[in-house]
Amino acid sequence: MPENYEIADQLKRITESDQFSRSGINISLITLLVNATLNGHKLKEAEIGTEIFGKSYDPIKNDAKVRVYIHNLRKKLTEYYLGSGKNDSLMFEIEKGQYSVKFLVPGKEKKKLLKSNRLWVAVAFLLSLFCIGGYFVWKATSSELPIWEGYIHKTFPTSVLIGDHFTIEGPIPIEGGGLIRAFNINSDADFANYIQRHPEKASSMSPNRYSYVTKMGPYCTKTIGNFFNNQKIPYELMLNSEWDKSKIGSENIIYVGQFKTMGFLRNVYNNFNRRISIEGGIVKVTGKNKKESKTYYSHTGSETIDYTIVSKIRGPNKNVITMFLSDNDIGVISVLNYFTNTDSLKSFNRKYRINDSEFTALFKVSGWERTGYTMSLELIDIKRK
Repeated sequence: MPENYEIADQLKRITESDQFSRSGINISLITLLVNATLNGHKLKEAEIGTEIFGKSYDPIKNDAKVRVYIHNLRKKLTEYYLGSGKNDSLMFEIEKGQYSVKFLVPGKEKKKLLKSNRLWVAVAFLLSLFCIGGYFVWKATSSELPIWEGYIHKTFPTSVLIGDHFTIEGPIPIEGGGLIRAFNINSDADFANYIQRHPEKASSMSPNRYSYVTKMGPYCTKTIGNFFNNQKIPYELMLNSEWDKSKIGSENIIYVGQFKTMGFLRNVYNNFNRRISIEGGIVKVTGKNKKESKTYYSHTGSETIDYTIVSKIRGPNKNVITMFLSDNDIGVISVLNYFTNTDSLKSFNRKYRINDSEFTALFKVSGWERTGYTMSLELIDIKRK
């Protein structure tokens, strides 16, 4: 058995390699398995799922999730030891059906493993000759679903966040107390700032933990649920106020909601989008000069005009973050319908060739009844690779 420091050094080499450095989940998974093996702890599948995926893991609904990621981890180890790790003096092996790690030293075991791996690669190559036609058909199809590729061919678990509104408990015109919704108070911090300016209200008002969603909530939940189920994409659904922002780099994220309910994600969006920014309930587009700059105001009346943003960006660990944003309901309902319709999405990609690039698009959505919305693209900003 190698010394612990030798195993730690080997783990560091693996996790910093090209095969592993871009995958936060694979790094967390191999580290967990190695540490458990060294401590003599026999991990169970549900324990691994909870440790790696947190609240997004359901041992009933996601019973195959851990096995899929362990299978992928074995493949990554094979790639590593056939590539940059071929001359390493210590090898990690995870046998099929096991969650413990074997630590192999050079010798017959290593030669046997490498020979087996080379045979596997040769067989895989021959099979690929028969499948290559099918691959290009798949590639052509998937590349026309550009927003969703990172979710379909996933490295990270997915959370769908529905924007919910902050409420206050306090006096209302009707006798007794009730819930208050103030458009300019959208978080605990906003409420604290208000009380600081109006200390006389401190005794009669307090934040309430019962938030609410507008009509876009059920409509958009159904829309994205149907689309993800058809694409066989597992996901966790929650209110944005319940989401743990520390997971900004460890999962794929979809946010659907109004500007005012974004919370922490507003900073994430504005840090990425210097040209198309959100300030309060308005959208500001910064041009090369004052003449090219423009401000977009959503408004309601006989016909609602809702300027709506769709933005796909990369998170800290190359995870995917996609946002559907507007000031009112009709915008996010309309653009989400558009981007979950495979025909319209393919048409959009053929026209603008966004493929897997980061992009932000601004739409003008108008109408009143849900069946009578019209939508037009105002501008699109694509960050080509």
